[in-house]
Amino acid sequence: MAIFENLSLNKLSSVEQEIYRFIVNNLEKIPYMRVRDIATDAHVSSTSVFRFIQKVGFDSFPEFRFYIKNHLEKAHYETDEKQVKLEERIGQLNMTIFHPDIEYQIKKMAKTLQQADFILFMGMGASGALAQYVARKLANIGYFCISLDELTYPIRSFLRKDQKNALVFLSVSGETKELIEVISGLAHADSVHKYCITAHKESSLAQLCDYSIDYAIKEERKDIFLDLTSQLPAMAILETLIGYLEESTCQ
Repeated sequence: MAIFENLSLNKLSSVEQEIYRFIVNNLEKIPYMRVRDIATDAHVSSTSVFRFIQKVGFDSFPEFRFYIKNHLEKAHYETDEKQVKLEERIGQLNMTIFHPDIEYQIKKMAKTLQQADFILFMGMGASGALAQYVARKLANIGYFCISLDELTYPIRSFLRKDQKNALVFLSVSGETKELIEVISGLAHADSVHKYCITAHKESSLAQLCDYSIDYAIKEERKDIFLDLTSQLPAMAILETLIGYLEESTCQ
């Protein structure tokens, strides 16, 4: 938040710049200081301080102090608002949103991925971004893992019969049409383990997978088609999964 709107530092004299620096570095003190106090601490004259105050748009020192006091109160209020929003978001990660056996579920998926020769993460939109993120991290620790959000890609070209393949689908709704079409086309594929991470364990996607991990989250949308739902629960599951797989590579 700017203290003095439309103030150009280049147009201030060297003395005025000293006064400005002192004020911005001591905002909490200013409402309780006199002109003389500011002048003494900034090593300038009282006249220079008063001229600066007039230059930034105030007729008197009390008016200036009142402005600074309001500025601080507004800044503190905005900080408190941000803190509430942060606490609300983090609060979504309490353990009640996960299945009681969430740790077992993640370890079970980790064991399958650990034994896989090829791992593919798939999702669309924000879920696609998560898929790319986790695939990159698993590749960094030595797994043959990629992500796709281009769901028309012929993924069968990756799924050789002489290797163990693991597919992980990410979808909040579990009803993403394109993902369902992909997994339906793999219904009879051999050596393919199909997992999904979703907010709806009864969804079409979860029913088509061999195994699913679900969580509870309030879905948020704007203009129907714009998904604003938090990805924090899915991210927590994925980060824990990555942790288990990283531990297995160090053993």
